[in-house]
Amino acid sequence: MVFKRFLSWLRPYKSKFLLGWLLIIICQASRMILPRITGMIVDDVIPNQDMSLLLKLCAIFIGLSAGRAAIVYVRGMLFESVSQSVVFDLRTKMYSHMQELSYSFYDKNHVGEIMSRMTGDIDGVRNLVMNFSVAMFESLLMFTFAIISMALLSWQLALVMFVFCPVLAAIAWKLRSLIAPAHRVIREQNAVLNTKTQENIAGVRVVKAFAREEYEKETFSKENLKVLEDNLVVTRIWSKYYPILDMVAGMTTPVLILVGALLVSSGTLGLGSLVAAIGYVWMIVDPMRQLAQFVNMTTNGLTSCEKLIYYMDFGSEIKNPEKPVEPSVRKGAVEFRNVSFRYGRNQVLRDVSLAVKAGQSVAVMGATGTGKSTLITLLGRFYDIQGGEILVDGVDVRQQDLHNLRRSIGEVMQETFLFSDTISANIAFGRPEATMDDVIAAAKAAQADEFIREMPQGYETVVGERGLGLSGGQKQRIALARAICTNPQILVLDDSTSAIDMETEAEIQKALKSVMKDRTTFIIAHRISSVRSADLIVVLDNNTIAERGTHEELLKKNGLYAQMYRDQTSQFTETFLPDAKGGEE
Repeated sequence: MVFKRFLSWLRPYKSKFLLGWLLIIICQASRMILPRITGMIVDDVIPNQDMSLLLKLCAIFIGLSAGRAAIVYVRGMLFESVSQSVVFDLRTKMYSHMQELSYSFYDKNHVGEIMSRMTGDIDGVRNLVMNFSVAMFESLLMFTFAIISMALLSWQLALVMFVFCPVLAAIAWKLRSLIAPAHRVIREQNAVLNTKTQENIAGVRVVKAFAREEYEKETFSKENLKVLEDNLVVTRIWSKYYPILDMVAGMTTPVLILVGALLVSSGTLGLGSLVAAIGYVWMIVDPMRQLAQFVNMTTNGLTSCEKLIYYMDFGSEIKNPEKPVEPSVRKGAVEFRNVSFRYGRNQVLRDVSLAVKAGQSVAVMGATGTGKSTLITLLGRFYDIQGGEILVDGVDVRQQDLHNLRRSIGEVMQETFLFSDTISANIAFGRPEATMDDVIAAAKAAQADEFIREMPQGYETVVGERGLGLSGGQKQRIALARAICTNPQILVLDDSTSAIDMETEAEIQKALKSVMKDRTTFIIAHRISSVRSADLIVVLDNNTIAERGTHEELLKKNGLYAQMYRDQTSQFTETFLPDAKGGEE
């Protein structure tokens, strides 16, 4: 199955393969002439002192060598082109496939492991292409042609060589059965090590903040030591069986010379034929000696193929409908009907029903883990619900085209992520065709224009990885501008002002009033100040909606929302107005 898939990756380049293999056949066939020339020199040139024949034979020898050099060059270029093209195709397919996978895939698989597949395993496939299509095929042809050529000289000598083949095959098969699982273990442990490395580099500031460098060095060393030990297991297997293969292959030469000498002494074989036969010995022995190396490299390459196939066959849980149903008009009306959702066995939402009119602003509040962000994530169908339905403009999200649905939603995520690009490119990320005026207007609405213009290159300033060099508040305002720039029918603000001071938040809230006009807006926040002006406030508790209403209505109910209001008001009073509690001594 794995080998069949490997061949399917090569299929687009079969014409180059056939030409390359034809060149290999020509090259190896020409090698078979050289021992014959040596035999003719022994039988015809030396006894007869025929210098003209010697010159002709030398000219043929030189011509064949030059021709083979040219063939090797063209063959190398052909197969290198194929191997690099296969790698290009695999990287492209893998990357495209990664873009289509749902959130659940990334919930279960580490970034380091994915990177290991995209780099080490794809390079393993490239090595397999070269080893299988060039080295192995070349050695197999050389072995076959040499055996045939030797048989034409003396079937007895060819039979001697054949006696060793089953022994070598048995040793190679045993080697493969032991080394294949060892290579799988190495691949898995390399993925673990890559994951550890990636996490440490991504979280290096946390490591330094808590002075945990020594701990990280120790844990990395443990994983690195496992990689070393796993590789040493392969080395031990290889070291055990390769000398045996080499010894058995090496025994063929003295045995063949002994048998050949007996045939010459008995008059059955000419001296020139024996010299020619000895010339074929290395062509037979060398592939035998390389058999262990081919087994090792091929097994390693096929193990890489297995890992890639696993990822490439990992289908997305979220699939675009074959015949999407589009709303007649996109205005941003949203309705949750008895929605239930769980992560594995963990129930997050249960029978949630909520109707939101187009242009309405809705705030979602609740304690940590009550499903606030999940509720909005389901709106863009990043996960599929287990019960109920979610309608956007009257059509179930599972029936809508995924890209059109998500383009109608502008989201400011809880964890702000910026790309290593210019600020303008980050703002226009969701709308590449946006003009500079659109980008600036979005930045102004997010209260980001002023600090952007103060930066060295203004909007063309390149931010570091994940927004390095910007404060948390600056990153959130750029992310907010990115969502505004797409001009969505639905705007989602997932705790989007958590890293902003209250003064700036007030300015953003004021600016957002014009942005939110005629646009459905979902606000997920912990601060009462961020939600009090919303048309509807929803409070989640125990996996469902516990309260709903306006700010004033919920305060009158004196429930969960009122308690949150009192808690935040008292914290503010204690922090900023100490005299309200009796003053300071």
